[in-house]
Amino acid sequence: MLVFINKYMTNNNQAAKSPLVSVLIPCYNVETYAEEAIQSILNQTYKNLEIIIINDCSTDNTSSILYNLAKTDQRIKVFENESNLKLIDTLNKGITLCNGEYIARMDADDISLPKRIEKEVEFLEKNKDHDIVSTQFYTFRNSSNKKNLYTNPVKYEQLQSYLLFKSGICHPASMFRKRVFSELGLKFEKEYLHVEDYALWSKALYATKLGNIEGEPLLLYRVHKTQVSTMYEDLQLENKKKVFKIHCKHLGIEDSEKMLDIYSSVAEANPSQHSKEYLIKCERFMTSLIEKNKVTPFCSMDFLQNMLALHWIRLCANSQIGLGVIGLCKRSVLFQQEYYSFRDKIILYTKCLFKLKYKKSMIYKIVFR
Repeated sequence: MLVFINKYMTNNNQAAKSPLVSVLIPCYNVETYAEEAIQSILNQTYKNLEIIIINDCSTDNTSSILYNLAKTDQRIKVFENESNLKLIDTLNKGITLCNGEYIARMDADDISLPKRIEKEVEFLEKNKDHDIVSTQFYTFRNSSNKKNLYTNPVKYEQLQSYLLFKSGICHPASMFRKRVFSELGLKFEKEYLHVEDYALWSKALYATKLGNIEGEPLLLYRVHKTQVSTMYEDLQLENKKKVFKIHCKHLGIEDSEKMLDIYSSVAEANPSQHSKEYLIKCERFMTSLIEKNKVTPFCSMDFLQNMLALHWIRLCANSQIGLGVIGLCKRSVLFQQEYYSFRDKIILYTKCLFKLKYKKSMIYKIVFR
């Protein structure tokens, strides 16, 4: 149901000739953050925007904030869900409401830096063979002024390797051509609840090209306790296995439960079984990827070997077997000295010495990733 809509007409001739960008922002109980997030889009250097905001039956003051903002700028279009559809259905609904050639995603608790949209449009205009782009970003917490830089691979050839194991596209910083949905037939799917974006990128990987803008981060990604990644981490890990099946299908890899367990252990660099025998199974899976890439290249070999080398040393560090695993680690063809920092080696020896358990806390991942 449309609550507020005005056609945005720009007086800026240059902006009028630029492609229309639809910025899609789902909102649910975000009264604390929504205004700052939306203002960061209004303040973009790129002006030819429409802002599609969908209020998913918020029970706090979100609705009033959205209406008040809509009165200040004709580019804002507010829609109300008649029932709480939750994120995936809201996103798919929102895509049908977008009129732009490009669709930019934005979450109602993050902040886009001023040149984000301009830089993303510039990238897609220059790279016609790419349909999806995102940016590097900073993470931050409400209680701290500290920003932490988070980087993802830049080139498509690197993302081909990276996406085998984790999402290399920051969803709330992403922009895509509308044809991703209208022509390629992709969408956000409930089957991949809480990893729906990773599933979308993984399917897109085999249908088009994706990239990240190199250099200056263009999004501030807010970290807080009510985030999906904080509240539903276990379910995310389970549903990632469904995403891994996408890659198995395209690369000719067995997708049995046992194999997906090994795949998941490698992806998380955290073995589900703590034995040398299980590590050897993980090693075989990783070396098989290298062999497959030699026969039928599907990604950058250098990047794949680099990534697998890092996952291998971290798998061994998280094995809880003790110092005895270090010999196995170093004898493997996956162990490549040139890819390891001094810190990587210190972590390996420290974790093996004390048989430290893998923990899910953010601090642990930063120190003992």
